[in-house]
Amino acid sequence: METTAEGNLTDDLSLAAARALRGGLLPHVPPAASPLSTRVRLDLEAEDDSYPEAVVTDPRREHGWRVALIRSKEMGHWYTEILLPQEPTLLHYHFVLHDGTIVQERRQQEGVEQPLFGVWQERDYQIAVYDPHSPPPAWVHGQVVYQIFPDRFARSDAGNVYKGGNTYQHPPLYLDWDAAPEHPPQGRDFYGGDLQGVMDKLDYLKKLGVTCIYFTPIFASPTNHRYDTLDYMKIDPRLGTSNDLSELIARAGELGIRIILDGVFNHCSKDSIYLQAARTDRLSPCYRWFNFTNWPDEWVGWVGVKTMPEFVECPEVEEFFMGKDGVAQHWLSYGTAGWRTDVTPWMTDEFWQRFRRAVRGAYPDAYLVAEDWGDATHRLLGNSFDATMNYRFGYSVVGFAGGRLSAAELDDRLETLRRDTPTASFHAQMNLIGSHDTARALTTLEGSRERLMLAAAFQLAYPGVPMIYSGDEVGVEGSYAENSRRAYPWGREDAGLLDFYKRAINVRRQSKALSYGEVYTVWLDERGGYGFIRKADDEIVVALFNNSDKELSATIAFPDDAQVADEWTDLLGNLPSTYRTDGVFSATLPSLSAAWFRSPLPGSPACLPS
Repeated sequence: METTAEGNLTDDLSLAAARALRGGLLPHVPPAASPLSTRVRLDLEAEDDSYPEAVVTDPRREHGWRVALIRSKEMGHWYTEILLPQEPTLLHYHFVLHDGTIVQERRQQEGVEQPLFGVWQERDYQIAVYDPHSPPPAWVHGQVVYQIFPDRFARSDAGNVYKGGNTYQHPPLYLDWDAAPEHPPQGRDFYGGDLQGVMDKLDYLKKLGVTCIYFTPIFASPTNHRYDTLDYMKIDPRLGTSNDLSELIARAGELGIRIILDGVFNHCSKDSIYLQAARTDRLSPCYRWFNFTNWPDEWVGWVGVKTMPEFVECPEVEEFFMGKDGVAQHWLSYGTAGWRTDVTPWMTDEFWQRFRRAVRGAYPDAYLVAEDWGDATHRLLGNSFDATMNYRFGYSVVGFAGGRLSAAELDDRLETLRRDTPTASFHAQMNLIGSHDTARALTTLEGSRERLMLAAAFQLAYPGVPMIYSGDEVGVEGSYAENSRRAYPWGREDAGLLDFYKRAINVRRQSKALSYGEVYTVWLDERGGYGFIRKADDEIVVALFNNSDKELSATIAFPDDAQVADEWTDLLGNLPSTYRTDGVFSATLPSLSAAWFRSPLPGSPACLPS
């Protein structure tokens, strides 16, 4: 891929790689996500006597429709235009040739609960049709999110840990800060982390470069994970009080750090005040909130878990969670910046569309993030969420860093993801490489610090909102979700990893290209080399990655009249400066390494961390 004289970049490299992955066959590339009520062109490679038709379906309509393609002047090429619907939706389509052959998209399967590699599927093409007048809040772009599991990040007073309550039939277990979590997990082991502890560590987060904290649930609950709420209007006393939350929001705000909360709106605890009221009296307003199979002792629980009774989507439940005085707006009134919603696919699209209208009507700048591990394109159309926890991205990047995806396979996945996603949401996606629901990235990468830094460098250089799971930056490990929820190892940090994260995060924040720029693939090496350019106004950053055990050299050609300087500096500080010679940028990467080379236009200021 090369820059043109106008300074733009083509997609030839990615398209050639995508074609090669499919045995030389790439008959159709679907249009990128497009605004509603616009026209898009469909191009198809097919024999001249095939007379193809596109068969289009919209999940909101009972019947699909057929569109005949026009033969192009170029042999073996057909095309047509279609008008996109007037409301957000996800159009699906395939082509049917004159002899009955069906042409569908050949995609890599990415996995949902676990990543998949080397598995392909045939499925209909899709076009995301989105509302361009309902983008994510402008403040979201350029953020760096830090995920905190509150019981495990920091405690303010080891001698004053709240020790009330039980975890269902189990008495609580209080562990030393450096102990491993209980196995098998029962949700009853507590370390004593609290909101005051987070306040005490705000300077650490500021220096790390964090601009937004995402808390897993903080409301009253019998368990350490708190995904089974007792009372949505009370902070868990183990963590503190609503006044502590207010103080945390204010003090974090002074440092430029926002707070996002976790909303568990699908289910609560069997010991919650809501189920107890429903079990006591069928005339209670809460009775209709649940699906009792044998009142008062049997009810439907989330995925069959009786301790987590599911809510039904009756108007009263909607009013409780999204109404003027409901849970979502109540805590936004404290100054929180948005909501991440738990188990989003277990509730209807209609619920989430109502949720967006209600919440954004009152708080237009609220950032709404869905937990959806699969292809969640339908949630990013401007009528429900701004972003997802982007496991599709995480699986791909960790797969590449671990040597399980080739550079071409990685590029194919990322280009598919980019094409699926409306541009504004693409830059707002919460890009992770691990979370409280996965094994630690370092453990997945077999304890290789080099591979973790490779994955993190990719995460922090790519468009979107990178989310760092607390402890990843200092080498915390864990082989499954609960085992990965270890306490932050204060005083025992991996100093080398921490220095890397600090530098990389702060470089990203000081770089307009890395924070906001467009992305273009510029280097694919079958031995394990991948590279892309981030470009914004006068700044260009070339991000290069080598996942192999061998040294690799990259060359990127720029035309003579391209407006770039000759000297390029590695912002990560790992490699010496390199120079453009005869229009060609070249650099050599050691094994398992990354580099971010920057070249401003002549006369532009340098962009280096202070």
